[in-house]
Amino acid sequence: MMALRSVISSKIPMVIILGATGTGKTKLSIELAQRFETEIISADSMQIYKGLDIVTAKASLTERELVTHHLLNILEPHQNFTVVDFRNRALEIINNLTAQEKIPIVAGGTVYYIESIVYKILVEDMDDTNALLWEKSKRKRDFNDIDTKEEFKKKALDCEDHEHAKFDCAVVREMYDDNGGLNRDKLLEDIDNEAQFTNQEIHDRLRVVDPVMASRLHPNNRRKVLRSIEVWLKSGRRHSEVLDEQKTSEGLLRRPGATIILWLTCDKEVHEVRLDSRVDDMLQAGLIEELLAFHEAHNKHRIKDGTLPDYTKGVFQTLGFKEFHEYLMMSVEEKQSEAGKKLLQESILNMKLATKRFARRQNKMVRGRFLENSRREVPPIYQLDTTNLDEWDEVVKNKAIHIIEAFMKNETCQFEPLKPQSQQDEASIDSHSSNFCEVCKRLIVGDKEYAIHLLSNRHKKVLKKHLSGKIPDKNEGTDV
Repeated sequence: MMALRSVISSKIPMVIILGATGTGKTKLSIELAQRFETEIISADSMQIYKGLDIVTAKASLTERELVTHHLLNILEPHQNFTVVDFRNRALEIINNLTAQEKIPIVAGGTVYYIESIVYKILVEDMDDTNALLWEKSKRKRDFNDIDTKEEFKKKALDCEDHEHAKFDCAVVREMYDDNGGLNRDKLLEDIDNEAQFTNQEIHDRLRVVDPVMASRLHPNNRRKVLRSIEVWLKSGRRHSEVLDEQKTSEGLLRRPGATIILWLTCDKEVHEVRLDSRVDDMLQAGLIEELLAFHEAHNKHRIKDGTLPDYTKGVFQTLGFKEFHEYLMMSVEEKQSEAGKKLLQESILNMKLATKRFARRQNKMVRGRFLENSRREVPPIYQLDTTNLDEWDEVVKNKAIHIIEAFMKNETCQFEPLKPQSQQDEASIDSHSSNFCEVCKRLIVGDKEYAIHLLSNRHKKVLKKHLSGKIPDKNEGTDV
């Protein structure tokens, strides 16, 4: 097995195909892989799981027979998979392909997966790239080399003095055994069984381990809170310290001068019509049947046991589950009733709306993480317009082939990459600050977000009630 840290060949470009859902990433990746006789690495956080081929829009069996696909259908639905897991596995495949003088083609819409192989922004490592970080972390943690009991007690005191922390200091006390020593297994046990804890209770555990990171993350951002605890469990280092160190190197490319990004875009109105048709095509292909079967096999028993459906982790984040939840929970008779048919149509509409929102977020993230990030080097990013499918060969496929061949032959490319856009100095905005709105009784993470909140209609409405002497409802203003 080639070592993970081995130098990637600079003679072979790593080609990244990214873009919002429904822009043609799968089609182009297969065409390029066939043209250059190479293989595809999927960078889609949902396609990595087995099942749900329709709703996650995986390459068809026929397409997979034409071209070898990596990191597709490799996990069971219950398994946790992190960006570090993706990075470790993807880099090994990239190394192997370039060693064979094959172009690694990475295609997918999960931008933070793409970032992890384009930039040096993650420091966690693992000898066994086939192992999952969450599972390995439980065996790699060395509790003896870090915080003393006195340090934990000081954290408890600091948190008790914080008016809005809502920190249960019993969490700190539970970290010790009857003899006053650190209870080594307590946090591991809690995290292994994290489903039984509320967002705030999980956040309290992060505050014990890494109070700085806890101040940067809202309790409702459960996935990232768990991720930060995971970093500490595996490495013995606070995630906040790791991220602070990365600021000096996060803009460095892994493969300077040997990375090409092809960004597929589409006219907004045309794209939204195409996305609606995409959902309709999924329905024709058996989307409802696929969701029902998957729900029966992997989700129904959890709900019967009293576990609330969690659509924030793993494959259950897939567009469709949350939108169809109420319909999936109906009996066969209820589904066939007028109310059931009406709910089905509402679910379909909700999925179409959610898909469009997701596509907009993907495009915004591409711009924000690549073109508008002043702290980073930017590899050449070529925009390919997929609006007119009748012109696909000319303006998408052939253009992409020319870009890649020009690089490999060291010739001048006739197309210009996009120019990075200068933004406001990011140092002037603290994206990690914790702000508590006394009016709305809400914790807002980030100065920019707090400024937006103060101008929001919700805040103004609650403020008006305060000024008029009315006490707002206890739940008002608590949305995140």
